[in-house]
Amino acid sequence: MSQTRHIATQVKDADRVSERRAHIVRAAARVFRAKGFHGATIRDVAIEAGLSQGSLYNYVRTKDDILYLVHKDLTEGYTQEVEAAIATVHEPCARFRAAIAAFTRAMRRRSGDIALIYQETHALGPESRHAVLAQTERFIELFSGLVDEARAAGMALPGAGKLASDIVTFLPIMLALRRWRLKDIMPGEEAEAEVVRFLLRGLGVDDAV
Repeated sequence: MSQTRHIATQVKDADRVSERRAHIVRAAARVFRAKGFHGATIRDVAIEAGLSQGSLYNYVRTKDDILYLVHKDLTEGYTQEVEAAIATVHEPCARFRAAIAAFTRAMRRRSGDIALIYQETHALGPESRHAVLAQTERFIELFSGLVDEARAAGMALPGAGKLASDIVTFLPIMLALRRWRLKDIMPGEEAEAEVVRFLLRGLGVDDAV
């Protein structure tokens, strides 16, 4: 299953395409959060991006292209945050803890985008949906590798069963999907810390944060 989907463009300058698409993605995310994917139009995105529709069509052709790029940007963003958090950490248990903390923090900070993706992913066409599922699978495998590293280092991780990587890459998403409720129960940073502690305790890892 391919992790990327090619989107055709008439623009030959790859750096310009990357820069302009990043700008379009940010504008589209704002529009989709405000109007919903189905309620928004290409024209709405173009206006928010400060582009003419004709200019926007030089970089994307459909709303499916745009939603796919929004999802791709989000997934790459939180993956990079996790990878950066563990880049200089070598002790396996510390790497695992750092990765969980970084992912949970990303879910809180980008809660609006996370909620958008979960609400609208069903609207993607088959090719785009397969690509984003492959990206998600790669991210889950990152955590599977961290679990394997910890076990190879002799850590029991009694709570890290076959679903460990799926659990730790899903539970933090509640900070986005339940933010409407959590805002009245616990401040964002406290809720983030509580989710991290809960995960670490359940996995049998030292839960000091």
